[in-house]
Amino acid sequence: MKKNMNMQNFKRSALALAVTAALPLHAAEEPRELPVTEAAASEEQGYKVDKASSPKLTQPVANTPKTINVISGDVLEDQGVTSLNDALRNVAGVSTFGGGEGGGGVITANDKVTIRGFDARSSIYVDGIRDVAGYSRDLFNYEQVEVVKGASGSLDGRSTGGGSVNLSTKRAKQDTFASVSAGYDSFDTKRVSTDVNQQLTESLAGRVNLLYTDGGDTFDNGEENYETIAGGGSVLFNIGEKTDITFDVLLMEQDNVPVLGLPFVTESAAEATGLAEGPIDSDGWDKVYTVKGRDYEEISTRMFTLTLDHEVTDGFALRSQTRLGTNEKESVIGRPWWGSDGDNSLLNATRLQAIDEKNELFVTQLDGIFSVGNDTVSQDIVVGVEYAKEKKTAYGLDSNFTYYDGAGNELANPAIDPVNYSNDISASGSVERNGNNNTGEASTLAFYVLDTIKIADTVQVDLNARYDNFEIEGEACGRRSGCADGLDAEEGYFSYGAAVSYMPTENGTVYIGYSNAQQPPGTELALSTAEEQNELEPESAKTIELGTKWELLNDGLMLSAAIFQTTKDVVDSERVDVDGETVTNYYVTGEQQAKGFELGAVGSITDNLSVSANFVKLDTEVTQDLTAESEGNGLQGSPDKTANLWVSYAAMEDKLNVGGGLNYNSGETFWRRNTAYFEVDPYTTAYLMASYQATDDLKVQLNIDNVTDKEYVTDYSAKGHFRPGAPRSFALNVKYDF
Repeated sequence: MKKNMNMQNFKRSALALAVTAALPLHAAEEPRELPVTEAAASEEQGYKVDKASSPKLTQPVANTPKTINVISGDVLEDQGVTSLNDALRNVAGVSTFGGGEGGGGVITANDKVTIRGFDARSSIYVDGIRDVAGYSRDLFNYEQVEVVKGASGSLDGRSTGGGSVNLSTKRAKQDTFASVSAGYDSFDTKRVSTDVNQQLTESLAGRVNLLYTDGGDTFDNGEENYETIAGGGSVLFNIGEKTDITFDVLLMEQDNVPVLGLPFVTESAAEATGLAEGPIDSDGWDKVYTVKGRDYEEISTRMFTLTLDHEVTDGFALRSQTRLGTNEKESVIGRPWWGSDGDNSLLNATRLQAIDEKNELFVTQLDGIFSVGNDTVSQDIVVGVEYAKEKKTAYGLDSNFTYYDGAGNELANPAIDPVNYSNDISASGSVERNGNNNTGEASTLAFYVLDTIKIADTVQVDLNARYDNFEIEGEACGRRSGCADGLDAEEGYFSYGAAVSYMPTENGTVYIGYSNAQQPPGTELALSTAEEQNELEPESAKTIELGTKWELLNDGLMLSAAIFQTTKDVVDSERVDVDGETVTNYYVTGEQQAKGFELGAVGSITDNLSVSANFVKLDTEVTQDLTAESEGNGLQGSPDKTANLWVSYAAMEDKLNVGGGLNYNSGETFWRRNTAYFEVDPYTTAYLMASYQATDDLKVQLNIDNVTDKEYVTDYSAKGHFRPGAPRSFALNVKYDF
């Protein structure tokens, strides 16, 4: 009862805060023009995007007191990038590797994102709404990719504190244009996409994006393949001059045969086989180390979004956004895993990762956007409320496969010999649900206020606050702990942020900001069989950042620099003996820290020369842990130094465009259970591009990725497999506008 009363008080306090902060300092002054919130306003800006798509970020990127990296559509097109993972190579300090269990236990085929050393897989958004999980995102239906770094709970809600990724949808416009693109690459990938926008009447427009892609045999093993059929649709209704209604649809079907990894020779396997410890030699990367014909991945994603924008007065607008989304995934993927009990020289062919899960999402947001004041003091205020229902069901599975050799004889212990390689193992059977499910059904009610106060165009003060009430219930099953139902967790918590910016000139900003983020139990829609874990306080992350941003060359180029530190309180555990039994106790007493600095440059140096570049120096550490030997360890997915550079040059009256770039990684350590299992050496990869506008409508483009054919590791599992980076590839694309 006491907890419920406290929740009621928290909700009243949050609502009072929202109402109070919404009262403008200069309500009697003339209203100002509302800041533009649509991503479409950033079109034709090349590599430099002036405004992020979120209406909560009311200021231009150059005046927002956070590190924000926006990957524009022009950068994506020049690089021939089609996936989120590849797009994020443009953002230093962001890693797209390092799976679960401290990076040592699980490599998945889903998008994996780590920002400044903290896991951000659950902080991927589409148009400011948390996306459903469980798939790899193709960019055919998105305008740009935005990365906000540092703890920003007042902007995003629950998160781990490293930052978030937002995808901005291609929405219908009052315009008419159309294009079709077709491409082919060295991995036998065939890709066809269309983007058609039509102004139907003065008040009605529609847009359709279609995609078909098939192929992707990265290492020429004859098994790996990715097929996607998808469509994105958008309809815009202009109701008078002040009201817009947009309805968006995304439908995507993926039918894949992923390769989860290749054999990593462990210490015991090295002794048994005579192979060198570490990733298996690249001469064997084109082999299949799992059962041929058994593996598959089928994913179905649905997303429906209704957005209403209404200008109430010159200085006040309302924005409502509601989304219904689902993602269903079934997969069986082999895991190259060394045998045991004397079989350390062979790979156990029965090892696999089987997934059968469904994610469901309903979110509705309502924002009130105010803009008031005069030349001396002005305010841009966003007051909003969000309600979300999320559900994840991960079905427990049993594998029922029978294995055979090439002659059709049943195999009791199917195994693959990586030294004397031959693989004619086949299988029949399936995986079946066993009723031992993991479920989480969560609801979130949030109130938030984001207020930007400008004083004489010289000083800017940003004050942000958000209150979330997060509740989750469900069931969980563990390998050793069995199953438990009736589990639940509930937490109400505040997120906040404050920053002060000084503008010494019209084109320069120096800022210092402080913000936090909260991660309550059940954040990833999963509860623990250990009920005391579900009752813990939220993990809390705090970021302080000192930075500067400068727009040069007629505002065509933005230079940025920032020093940052994020400290996060995390769940820690210890095993103790109670009456002869080992009991695990959980506490929020651990601490992790990431600190460093970064530099960035994006935009046009001349009318013909464009650049996108950034560098991050990152130092991560476990600073406090109940297990003393853990202190001093680094964090997963956090190389000390990362950098990227992409430059393009337009010649022959913009008919010829050539470009190239570099990505640098100083090396990665894969930690698991206080052990540095594997270290990746530093590596640099290079990329080239050339496009030619053959006619006003026809463009031909060639991209070469990993020009030097550099061999490197992108993911690792202590169970005995790794994922290498893609080798050199050539991609030819033809685009026709009509």
